Amino acid sequence: MLRQHQASLDDRKKFTALVKDLFPDQAKNVNLLLMAYNMGIAQDIQSASHINNTFAFRYVKQLMDDFGMSRVNADWIVSVWCSCYGGKVLGKACDISIQKQGSGPAIQGEQSSSGRSYGDLFTYEKSRRGKGLAVTGFRGDKNKTIIFQNKSGNTPVVEIADDSFSNSPTEEAILTEGISYIGRKAFSGCNKLHQVVLPISIEEIEDSAFENCCSLKSISLPMALKTIGDGALKGTGLRTIEIPKSVYWLGNGLVADCQSMERVTIPENIGRIPDHMFEGCTNLKKVELHEKLGTIGERAFFGCSSLDFIIIPDSVKLIGQDAFTNTDKQFIIQCSFGSYAEEYARKNKFKYQLV
Repeated sequence: MLRQHQASLDDRKKFTALVKDLFPDQAKNVNLLLMAYNMGIAQDIQSASHINNTFAFRYVKQLMDDFGMSRVNADWIVSVWCSCYGGKVLGKACDISIQKQGSGPAIQGEQSSSGRSYGDLFTYEKSRRGKGLAVTGFRGDKNKTIIFQNKSGNTPVVEIADDSFSNSPTEEAILTEGISYIGRKAFSGCNKLHQVVLPISIEEIEDSAFENCCSLKSISLPMALKTIGDGALKGTGLRTIEIPKSVYWLGNGLVADCQSMERVTIPENIGRIPDHMFEGCTNLKKVELHEKLGTIGERAFFGCSSLDFIIIPDSVKLIGQDAFTNTDKQFIIQCSFGSYAEEYARKNKFKYQLV
């Protein structure tokens, strides 16, 4: 079913209706399937490079803790998603096999070498965001992959604190649903960090949160995200980035010095390309500017040496200093006759083409 109807996974209503139509006499299994789906497991599997026990167990734990599901049912449905969709449909590297009746769980609980539960290995402080806690560190010896818990006892965990994991050896960071904020420089300088799984609940990513995470090649930004701070993804290994329509504010230098960056999608509700947004993105070749854009900030495309053309819409009424300095030698601005962009190109001696 997942192989034949992959496109439906992106439409919650369509997928829900499809599952119910295909399995009308299996209400229990349909409910299990949709509970995991509504947690975002399909999207997380799509962005995962390797589906292992650590990846899978956070869903098992959340289904048990938040929804009161039995261990057997939680293990079964998570293993179905991981093995069938991740392994067989998408061809991902997958360590999870579907649970066999009477054979014990396919997904093991996380324990530290000292026997403490996984959640006890985190340190916390009171969140700046009101009710709840902020994660400040992790005391476990297995810190290459970290699954951030959404509760400590009966208290919700809502934030990853400032500087909490900067320059750490963490390779995979998996955030559980309920965490809403990633603090300033939370993961900056984690040069081995290659996978980040963000829950739907993330609303804010603060300044330099993932700055200089040079091994981070891809990240899926959740659809409820509202703001992304200055340099939050600066100096990462990202090749493409799609900014969700829910975002209403972008910080300066957001993806500056991302030398592998090739393509960026900016939603229509963003009226300004921030200062230094793409500065130093030497492999950037394509940026689509929407028809509601009003401003292109200072040095926004400075040093984008592979950028040979850009279409500037008539809506743009201000272009900052050195916005297109040190682009490709053949760089051409495509614009309308009599537009601000034409005047800018003439004044700054850029080649331009009227379209």
